[in-house]
Amino acid sequence: MPSWFLLSEPEPLSAAENMARDEHLFRLCHERKQGFLRLYAWQRPTFSIGVSQRAERALNLDFIRRRGCEYVRRITGGKAVLHHREITYAVASSEDLFFKEHDLHQSYMLISRVLVDAIRALGVDAVLSKGSASELSRSSNPCFSFPTAHEIEAGGRKIVGSAQKRDKQALLQHGSIPLAMDYDLYAGGANFPAAALQRSMTTWEDLSTRSPEDLRRSLAAGFRAFTGCELTPLTLGAGDMERIGPLREKYASDAWNLSL
Repeated sequence: MPSWFLLSEPEPLSAAENMARDEHLFRLCHERKQGFLRLYAWQRPTFSIGVSQRAERALNLDFIRRRGCEYVRRITGGKAVLHHREITYAVASSEDLFFKEHDLHQSYMLISRVLVDAIRALGVDAVLSKGSASELSRSSNPCFSFPTAHEIEAGGRKIVGSAQKRDKQALLQHGSIPLAMDYDLYAGGANFPAAALQRSMTTWEDLSTRSPEDLRRSLAAGFRAFTGCELTPLTLGAGDMERIGPLREKYASDAWNLSL
């Protein structure tokens, strides 16, 4: 059987559906050694927070609800992200290349290097960040307000924000590549000045005239080169959707999203 699969899902999905699908792939990787690259989009502007964040501290929930946005808690770490006009990637894997000699930070760096190469292949001078002051990582500041080590910058500003969950068998890393950004919306929902976000982050439209589809293709090509095998196209079937259903209910509930 193929060991790596590509789920390219350009049709936007709800926040609960997107997070449920990512967790489903993570769970599948516990059943045998395999890997998935998923590329996807969001139906409505959505604020996601890391698994250990307090929603009332990281987000302005009243503002988010007034603006008709969604919010969701990820199972990965990291800070608040506005998902809107972007390409989101997810990598789920239990393959040896992430586990034989690598811990969470090393596997995070491996994936970040693939992302850097995919972006650079389209003519954008992307680099791995050296990180920021440690107090920022302990703050409630949003994800794109500062780079952490091994995240990706272009022109001195952050272009990809990622987070990972890992146990002894499998990992899930997903991240946001903004195509454009509504800075006032991100700032209002994440309790942070819009001008500061504009200084700290950038978007694909700021950096390149290449299309989002070019970027999708380059990401897939980068992971194909990294894994050394073809990424078999995959569509989730009825059995997958049956297993995703309870996960979707979890991510749609405030019992999960506002649990801390």
